Amino acid sequence: MTGQKKEEYWDVYTEDRIRTGRLHRRGDRMKEGDYHLVVHVCIFNSKNQLLIQQRQPFKKGWPNMWDLSVGGSAVAGDSSSRAAEREVMEELGLELDLSHCRPVFTMNFSDGFDDYYIVKKDVDLSVLRLQEEEVQRVRWVGKEEAMEMQRSGIFIPYWFLGKLFEITDTQSFDAHGDRRRMLRVDFASAENLHSWMSLAEIVRDGFPGLETTAALEDYRNTVVKNMERGSAVCALDNCTVVGILLFSEKRNQISCMAVHPEYRRQHIASRMVQLMLTKLDRSRDIAVETFREGDERGAAARSFYTSMGFLPGEFCMSLDYPTQKFVLKKRKSSAHFRVSGRADAEL
Repeated sequence: MTGQKKEEYWDVYTEDRIRTGRLHRRGDRMKEGDYHLVVHVCIFNSKNQLLIQQRQPFKKGWPNMWDLSVGGSAVAGDSSSRAAEREVMEELGLELDLSHCRPVFTMNFSDGFDDYYIVKKDVDLSVLRLQEEEVQRVRWVGKEEAMEMQRSGIFIPYWFLGKLFEITDTQSFDAHGDRRRMLRVDFASAENLHSWMSLAEIVRDGFPGLETTAALEDYRNTVVKNMERGSAVCALDNCTVVGILLFSEKRNQISCMAVHPEYRRQHIASRMVQLMLTKLDRSRDIAVETFREGDERGAAARSFYTSMGFLPGEFCMSLDYPTQKFVLKKRKSSAHFRVSGRADAEL
């Protein structure tokens, strides 16, 4: 152990995270309504292993426990990113530039705000200079080992520890997760029904025949039947249905398709069509009915089907609404189906 530290002061913030201009001395009790800033830095290597540290047995607060890479309070005058840089240097002897980084998330606690930074960096542990007053040792751990350490009572019980390992791209992560990486397309099952119908209600204005409650209930029954026979495809953001497609193997056609308004231009529609094609007969024409040219609701849909190789065909009526058939011609032995996804479903 080293000698006693000099006094440390923190900026005092309001509950709206505004500096008051007052200072608080570390170790004193915070006044009610006063808050201070804490930062944590979580360093992951290219194997998605987390750098963790074991706190000294004489350290106040969670002594001898394993902890995240770095954590500590911002001192007076620190910005959040500057505090994070300083704590990493003090505890690990590692220089980072976080001046253009924002915390990935912030957790409120009784006395303040705790900013969490996620850093991707392959660090050579042998060159680190550990702060003797704070850190016993460091190591890399994967998710399962970290969770086992927590279950064993030797890792500080952060309730979100497992979630940290899912944040692999801090530039695209938001409050709902990294949507670009989490989106998946699969055949729908009964567990997707409620979310499927929620999306149907959102886009129902774009589908003639779904205007009434009774029509929506009939549609629900149709969806259930398609799920049971494996002719319903959905795109999922975690458990939320953000794309829907019904098709008929018997008729070799798309029955309906839609993408959530907030998830368009992410190639969801083309991915759903690609999965559907694994079940349809490519030696026969594949058809879909969509809006006619000039219908303001149909420009995006027509553009999408055209980009997928569908050709405009005969005019028809669907539920007393004027539509047009688009046809993907049967595949010849030497043909190759092209998917560009350029107009990915403003559907």
